Amino acid sequence: MGNVVDYLHWRGDLPFSQNRFNDVDALILAMLSYLPFKGIVPGVNEKAKVSLKETAQRYFSEHPSHKDDPENIELTVSSSMDEGLMQLLKMASQSARFGDMHLSRYQEKTDFDAGQQFAALTFSLPNIKRHKVIAFRGTDNTLIGWKEDFEMAYMQEIPAQESARNYLKRATGFFSGRVSICGHSKGGNLAVYAASCLNRMERTRVSRIINFDGPGFNFSLHPSSSFSHSKAKVVNYVPEESVVGMLMGTVGRREVITSTAKAIYQHNPISWEVKRKEFNPGDLSETAKWLEQTLETWLAELSIEKRKAFIDALFDILGASEGKIIDPKEGLKDINQMIKKFANLDEETRKMLFEVFTSITSQAKDTISKAIKEKLSPDK
Repeated sequence: MGNVVDYLHWRGDLPFSQNRFNDVDALILAMLSYLPFKGIVPGVNEKAKVSLKETAQRYFSEHPSHKDDPENIELTVSSSMDEGLMQLLKMASQSARFGDMHLSRYQEKTDFDAGQQFAALTFSLPNIKRHKVIAFRGTDNTLIGWKEDFEMAYMQEIPAQESARNYLKRATGFFSGRVSICGHSKGGNLAVYAASCLNRMERTRVSRIINFDGPGFNFSLHPSSSFSHSKAKVVNYVPEESVVGMLMGTVGRREVITSTAKAIYQHNPISWEVKRKEFNPGDLSETAKWLEQTLETWLAELSIEKRKAFIDALFDILGASEGKIIDPKEGLKDINQMIKKFANLDEETRKMLFEVFTSITSQAKDTISKAIKEKLSPDK
């Protein structure tokens, strides 16, 4: 069994005209969307395109330490995933399958005032069908990006979803032919959301919508009927011990896949197992099922107002509005800062934070108790 890197060894010499585009290919493009290509890939308002081969050459020219020394990479997502991204970029750009693929319409937005972290780009497959793939970037290492994920619990449309909706509508107006839409983590949610906002004519050009372990939707804010026109084209890939992919309701089909990592580290797609040209199927763990049930019940019992107040207060303590990133090296310093910020909160906000954290713990206990009783039931 291998992973996406091994996949490039196995099938990198096969052009798309010989072996058609598949979901493992889509994952590679979703991962490449994490890389900071600003100034390398033409922007969203430009008509120009650049090959992946040239993109990689320019990227490594501007970041020479990233090519052969992963220890010197400035974190984009996490140390393990960033190392994998460098390897994927190098191998894919040198392959017959991906090297001549063209990249265009790059857009990147990180706005701490608006609370937005967003990026997307378009890949043109080198085949006669003029097939395009639009990839939305997932959550990076900025706290504002993580806060935006949590805001899905109470906002009808987060800023990144608005940007994704506008990007997809605009991009599909620029070209003809079929389009696949994909993304990892929050990028997967953006792919599903943006596709659901297309009109009838635009939807006919969408081949596939792929959510790689991204959160779902709060159906009290987004009625499931709003996805009825697109859900048949949606596939959600989640690892066996998924955490992010268990957040909120799923649109479309779910496929569980195996991973060589454990717990939350399975969110890194480099750990996902691939056989030939597809993912190795697995079974959702009891922990993932418990997490899904717990969060669903907890959100249903917590008012929209309290969700918003809790998330705003929590991420203010963490320093999201200050542009902070998640850096394990700064752990102790960050904890001291958080304690100071918590102490400076007004009494009502501190009380609310305690109440919400307590409700999470209580709901978790109730779910565990229920699961144990069901397993011990004589009817089982």
